[in-house]
Amino acid sequence: MSLHARLAPIVLLALAACHHAAPPPPPVVVAPPVPAVPTLAPTRLTAPGPTAIRPFTLPEAKVGTLSNGVSVYVVENHEVPLVSLRMTFAGVALADPAGKEGLAVMAAALMNQGAGTYDAEAWDHELRRLGTSLGFSAGAENATAEMSSLTRNLPSSLDRLKDLVLSPKFDSKEWGILSSRTADSVRSRRSDPSSTASWVLDRVVYGDAYKGRKLDEKSLARITPADMKAWRAAAVVPQRCAIFVGGDVTLDQIQPLLEARFGEWKAAKAPAKVPSVTAPAALAHTVLTLVDKPGASQSVIVGMGYVGHPQDPDFFPLLVANYEIGGQFMSRINLNLREDKGYTYGARSSLSFDLAGALFQTSAPVVADKTVPALVELEKELHGPLLDRPLTTVEVQNAQGGLTLGRPLKFEQPAYLLGQLENVWAYSLPADWVSGYEKRVLGVDSTSAEAAWVATIKPDSLHYVIVGDLAKIGTDLKAQAAAWGWTVETRDVDAKIRK
Repeated sequence: MSLHARLAPIVLLALAACHHAAPPPPPVVVAPPVPAVPTLAPTRLTAPGPTAIRPFTLPEAKVGTLSNGVSVYVVENHEVPLVSLRMTFAGVALADPAGKEGLAVMAAALMNQGAGTYDAEAWDHELRRLGTSLGFSAGAENATAEMSSLTRNLPSSLDRLKDLVLSPKFDSKEWGILSSRTADSVRSRRSDPSSTASWVLDRVVYGDAYKGRKLDEKSLARITPADMKAWRAAAVVPQRCAIFVGGDVTLDQIQPLLEARFGEWKAAKAPAKVPSVTAPAALAHTVLTLVDKPGASQSVIVGMGYVGHPQDPDFFPLLVANYEIGGQFMSRINLNLREDKGYTYGARSSLSFDLAGALFQTSAPVVADKTVPALVELEKELHGPLLDRPLTTVEVQNAQGGLTLGRPLKFEQPAYLLGQLENVWAYSLPADWVSGYEKRVLGVDSTSAEAAWVATIKPDSLHYVIVGDLAKIGTDLKAQAAAWGWTVETRDVDAKIRK
């Protein structure tokens, strides 16, 4: 018998034994110990209290004078090698000739299109070569040349500042380009509800004076380069000028540089008297101006009223009150109209000042079919302290923190402090207006804040403008205004009264 035949039965027996053997036991898995759950003390979810006010030492301005009488204010900040400068001309944008409204604004804009020996293209190239930002602009009141320069390029940048202020080209070709672009901008304003609301509100409040004197296509067409040259010669003069400097420079360093470029600068003739500005007469009752914007999916509500003067004792209590009522995201107005009702992405109020006095404004773009409810809620919040929602101590403390805690960071930018000093000079404010700001804010309590608000933001004290689809909202708005005793008028996008 062969070996294969002899082994075959043995192999079969072995295979059978394996087939019938019990399976091996499963591996033992040991579970890790369960950690003990710590016992947590009960917590209370409450908003944190106001942060303590930290002391802040305001940078001090040093003052010098050029030989032609121009004052120079310098605030040092040597953290970075940059110098900021503002050369301001007070009140020079107030006297545009009748029929040429907007002359100052357009003249200032054209001054940036070439100066000295540089045409517009070469001027832009030279500023980029120096790494210098330099521009001239005018608003409703003042005109300003503003410059930012690397410290190492300060002398060359001041050379260009001199060119800009004293030798602008007023090139006819550049004026053609600028006037064409401006005409497009004027036309586009009519299609933007927010711009239209602000434009009409100024015309309603001021009429043909002050901020009501608006640039339009007709006045733009009448302005010529010769008019702009004459404006610069009469308005951009040392008698109207002050220079504010901040950054990596001292008064001893900057004054001789300015003296060399502007010390002998004199006006060709005595400057014209700046027109006086007064606040519009107080309203006997609120006036609501409606502007039709067919098909608009939202309405824009804006309101305005003068509430005294920034030097009035009530100004800072009013500032604190406004912060809580409408001056911040968590204000009463925004929490109501945005967070609670969902009528708007944001509703605000503000307190500022201009040559006419302290100015209160409010605004809210709202869903079209909620225009009347939004106006009702806005009025309710504005007059809550007068009726049934007095300002609380906690609200005033929150406002004080909001107005002061972030303020030191603003002074990290020299331009901010220069703007504050400019306001003191241009609006004849007290010398401690900037340094005493924190003390004045912290001196307000809930009683004084509420009293100031109730005394000034009265139910019949505001002009309102609402831009929207009057076919949808006009009837209800007029009915609500009549219930309040308001006067209602309708105007077009250029503020012309419609019957």
